[in-house]
Amino acid sequence: MNYKKQTVLILIMLLLIAGFCGSAAASETYVQTAIDSGLDYIAAAQKTDGGFADSGALESSISVTWFTVTAITAADENPLDWKVNGNSPLDYYRELNDDSDGTGELAKKITLLVQFGIDPHNYNGHDCVADLKSKIKSDGRGGDYVYTTYWTIFGLTAAGEDASKSVAWLKTQQQSDGGFGSYGKEYGDVSDSDNTAASIMALIAGGVSPDDTVIKKAVQFLRDVQESSGGYNYGYYSQSNLASTAWVIQALCAAGVDPSTVTKNGVSPVDYLLSLQREDGSFKYTEYTVDSPVGMTARAVTALTGKPYPVLIGQSGYDVKSTGSTVSTVSPTQVSTTDPVQSDSSWTAVTVTDDFGYTAVISKKPQRIISLAPANTEILFALGAGDSVVGVTEYCNYPEEVKTKSIIGGYSTVNIERVVTLQPDLIVAYYGNGVDTVERLRSFGYTVLCLNSDTIEGTYKDIALLGTATGNSTKADEIIASMKSRISAVTDKLSAVSYTPSVAHCMWVDPLWVSGSSTFQDEMFTIAGGHNAFSDVSGWGIVNLEKFYTTDPEIIIVDSGMGMGAGGTDVLKNSFYNDARLSNLTAVKNNHVYVINADIMDRGGPRIVDCIETLAAILHPDLFEMPVTAVPTQSPGFSGLPLIAALVCAACLCLFINRRGR
Repeated sequence: MNYKKQTVLILIMLLLIAGFCGSAAASETYVQTAIDSGLDYIAAAQKTDGGFADSGALESSISVTWFTVTAITAADENPLDWKVNGNSPLDYYRELNDDSDGTGELAKKITLLVQFGIDPHNYNGHDCVADLKSKIKSDGRGGDYVYTTYWTIFGLTAAGEDASKSVAWLKTQQQSDGGFGSYGKEYGDVSDSDNTAASIMALIAGGVSPDDTVIKKAVQFLRDVQESSGGYNYGYYSQSNLASTAWVIQALCAAGVDPSTVTKNGVSPVDYLLSLQREDGSFKYTEYTVDSPVGMTARAVTALTGKPYPVLIGQSGYDVKSTGSTVSTVSPTQVSTTDPVQSDSSWTAVTVTDDFGYTAVISKKPQRIISLAPANTEILFALGAGDSVVGVTEYCNYPEEVKTKSIIGGYSTVNIERVVTLQPDLIVAYYGNGVDTVERLRSFGYTVLCLNSDTIEGTYKDIALLGTATGNSTKADEIIASMKSRISAVTDKLSAVSYTPSVAHCMWVDPLWVSGSSTFQDEMFTIAGGHNAFSDVSGWGIVNLEKFYTTDPEIIIVDSGMGMGAGGTDVLKNSFYNDARLSNLTAVKNNHVYVINADIMDRGGPRIVDCIETLAAILHPDLFEMPVTAVPTQSPGFSGLPLIAALVCAACLCLFINRRGR
């Protein structure tokens, strides 16, 4: 190689090296700048009592304070130095006199005390660690579930205690895909990124080596479920969000994995997290949603310091970097926000009684509402209260705006921690959530209205109830009047009809699960000009094949997507044409098996009228035009049903228990 070529090559190499070094420095600077501006935003949210509150809230919140103190400690600052009016977060906490006794709450209390430099073994003469240990069962689990166990481990390790027994139990709860769920294997859990990330941190905090197989499998799960945005979501939900992504960044740091190297489409979770920061230093919950910005900013700051839970004083962190090329700040005016609206000074306190006789006084207009069932969610949005809805279940999918809301779990799997984080001033529950869940939420001081509309009149009542509770009584009256008018239009057309065909609503085929008397479906069949072939079945129940043949309904209605909405398939419909045991039914031979969207068939909300109109068109096509929501079925020749049935039958049967809340 001649001298000139060698010189040029050396210069190119030096430029490349300089470029790489410059990029690294820029990315490190960007992360530190994001931390600093985030801390400035958090500082502005501190109240005069020393605690912290989220945007629009008048009083400090223990949950927001926990996250902000953790962020302050992670940033190597002393939370006792953060004072307003002479009060630090510790002054707020002492005045609060927190006596929470839940497993997760106790663990958080211990970690908070440790961050204040207080020995949790002796706080005001009380041993908080002993309280936490009393929650540990003989098999090592803390409390009852996976999520209570990893919080137990965080609390024990923060207090310098041995957590090996809980660690051993937690390791046994790893799923075959490498992930962890909220509750544990015995509950048929599904892995998700949040609980997997938290379990990684807890296991490592409890002494498990990052090189352990359980950690490596869990990290691989996180790589596998990364979203195209570079971020992470909760479980199988479609939208990446800050909270889930922050958990994952912390878990990767705990495992010694550089988060900037875990990418999807060239974007890392750090890049995604940074893209959510706004010009005022706060962080959005998702790309399109601002929710609990102080709490979210605290989570982001902690993650960007590279410090996993439990965050301790003087703890070293992983050096978090970004690419610096995919991040951008967005002005607050450019995003839609679910921040609480300003208090309505014209509000007059109202008293409402829910479907179970619980009476509540709504002293101020609800500004942060959580819905624990899809029917409730549809009613709230129809009333015009959608902007105030901050949390919904995994099954809530209508209207489209629901997809921007925070997910708090399922019917009987409500994540209490997520509910607390969202700071609701009204929770609308459903009977399927379970008495324990409702009572626990009320024990925290939340106003919880529990609905149980199992008739059309009951649906009217619930619409009116929520209209009153949210200050939308006029809109509620309009919705109810419209529903009654549309139903009257159906019954008027059917007034001269003398023949009512027999109809069966079948929700599964092996076993045959049908809607009987005292159900929405039974009532809708009558209004639509038919009669329930299985009115002798009480509620929703199983009938044997012999009874189904003996009854031989003229028309069979099945749900789309096995009761899971438009995202499913025609498994139920196809089964009637492919199962030789069912092929001689009258409805099958006459091609009278119809599919109706489960969401309008099973939810006690305003769209129940859509279902009635659809049923009327199916039962009396000479009087009504066939809507697009119901299509007659041709024999499809599908042959995969037995395998699918074996895989999903058990899950579907569980869903049917809570159908009225859908």
